[in-house]
Amino acid sequence: MKLRTRFTPEWIQSLKAALPLHEVVSENVELRKSGARFMGRCPFHGDRSPSFSVNREFYYCFGCKETGDLIKFVMQLHGLSFEEACEDLAEKAKVPLPEGGEALSSEEERAIRIKRERTQKAVRLNYFSSLQFYHENLLRGSGSPLFIEAREYLKKRGISSETVEKFQIGVAGAQSDGLVQYLTRARAPLDIARDFGLIRASQKTQGDYDFFRERLLFPLIDPRGRILGFGGRVLPSVEKKPSEFKLPKYLNSAESELFQKSRFLFGLTQAKRAIREEEVSIVVEGYFDVIALHQAGVENAVAPCGTALTEDHLKTLTRLGPRVIVFFDQDEAGIQATVKSMELGLRMGQLLYGISFASKLDPDEFLLENPVEHLKLLRQWIREATPLLDRELDRLFRESEGQVERRSAAVKQAVQWLSQYTDPVGRAIRVSDLVKRWDVPPAALGPLARDLDGRAGGPPRRPLPVAPVDARRPQTPGSKKRAPLTPYDRQLLQYFVKAQEFGAFFVEARRQMHEKDSFPELFDDTEVQNWVRTILEDPAGMERLKQAPESWVQGHVSLELQSVIMEGLLQDRVQGDEAQLRALLRRGVYKSWARFSHRIREEMVRVEQAQDMEKFKELSQQFLDLQRKLKEFEESYVSGKND
Repeated sequence: MKLRTRFTPEWIQSLKAALPLHEVVSENVELRKSGARFMGRCPFHGDRSPSFSVNREFYYCFGCKETGDLIKFVMQLHGLSFEEACEDLAEKAKVPLPEGGEALSSEEERAIRIKRERTQKAVRLNYFSSLQFYHENLLRGSGSPLFIEAREYLKKRGISSETVEKFQIGVAGAQSDGLVQYLTRARAPLDIARDFGLIRASQKTQGDYDFFRERLLFPLIDPRGRILGFGGRVLPSVEKKPSEFKLPKYLNSAESELFQKSRFLFGLTQAKRAIREEEVSIVVEGYFDVIALHQAGVENAVAPCGTALTEDHLKTLTRLGPRVIVFFDQDEAGIQATVKSMELGLRMGQLLYGISFASKLDPDEFLLENPVEHLKLLRQWIREATPLLDRELDRLFRESEGQVERRSAAVKQAVQWLSQYTDPVGRAIRVSDLVKRWDVPPAALGPLARDLDGRAGGPPRRPLPVAPVDARRPQTPGSKKRAPLTPYDRQLLQYFVKAQEFGAFFVEARRQMHEKDSFPELFDDTEVQNWVRTILEDPAGMERLKQAPESWVQGHVSLELQSVIMEGLLQDRVQGDEAQLRALLRRGVYKSWARFSHRIREEMVRVEQAQDMEKFKELSQQFLDLQRKLKEFEESYVSGKND
């Protein structure tokens, strides 16, 4: 049952009143009083001297320029969504969550409260079981030969005692009800232990039995530090035993309100700081891969739990850092999973990266084989990571060279991938390369062919021969050649010149821009901005452009701009134009607010240095509101949703 919550400004203010920001920050950062504020080392970058300023409501870093309020701090620190951060803080402050759009009955409120309390008890029970039972078994357990085997096995895999502590690794013995007895003696709630998968009711007797037995156990800890469940790796001696039923090598806790595989990443709680500082995450396949990389100093590694990379995984990672490197095993399953991850990224408008790892060993085995040299190689490969899309396109090209049928299949696959990629600029560049390098006729590309003219979707545009400049006439500055326009400006300008068809879209975009920005600032190029400004200052400018375009073009603008303007005027409207234009204008509106955000940040630095804390507080709130607005625009642009 999904909680119906609505985080109104009034509720958020009550939350902040109950939980001062510096108290939450101090749980993660050592703060010292400095006048009316607190100072500490920034948790969002490698801060060597205190540059992180905190008052009751806002934080600001003089180093990395990060700023925000209580909720944004928790979102950034743990990689949480806005709703998750609110729920986490409400639980900490003992503030009731707000109702949703519909009034809740007293019975519904009671059910929600009971469910929340049971979930909180389950977290405490997992923590108790992890540290007091499984972890103790590994560190000091002597009642089972499996405890000794587990310790020796970890040593064999090069896992140090410090790393065992860092990841709170434990072991479950062979006794069928060892945890059941332990929880019973501790008077722990067995019903919750059953509901959340620690123990199960026996079908043969009236008692319970342990879900995990004869396994190394890895606590599944979320970014908030909660143990949501466990992942278990069967011990080697048990794996080798002849058995009628083959035990799975890895076994995870059952899914519950706490643990969902599609959202959880192993190692994220240990990796989140490194991901923020380095702005890159490394996704590997297994628990031991994560642990070995962290132990070697590559602390931004995480792994999904027995599932493919999901949209929720990518959203979580990109909240912490923009770049994601996929570093799966180089067996057939790992290669297929890498390609699927790349395709998921393309659909989300994100390029995932890969490294040049040719070894058949798993990453942890690779590091164990030659720790010093292989770590150097690995760090170099990470620095040189390239987009998976480019790597896979290159592989298709090489594997199909000289073979007609394979090349045909390769082109179809390349077109499919490029069609999934939602970034029009990145797609256009790669489509152009596909035509040139692969010698593919544009007609074979279908809708992608229009990217060759700087536009996405639909048939290619017809090139327009531009009349040569009279060599006897003196060359004006506007008639000189210039560098090509960016695909963004080229596309947007070709819509702009057909104002009779698309003018309403531009008017709406201008309304959404910041009030201090002018219409021409939808464009990036200075020459385009000046030309658009000039034509709009003439009341009859757009009509004259339609009736006599040469009066606005020849002798006034560069040859490059002439070509783009005339080409746009002559082309027919095609299917997909409106969707493409909306995407372009969303980007333009986003840039308008981003520029204003940058100006506010610069002003914040000035007033902070002047010790004008009242003005700093006012600007911080403006900046925070802008960041939320920019996030909405960014998500809209990536997803392609209309505003």
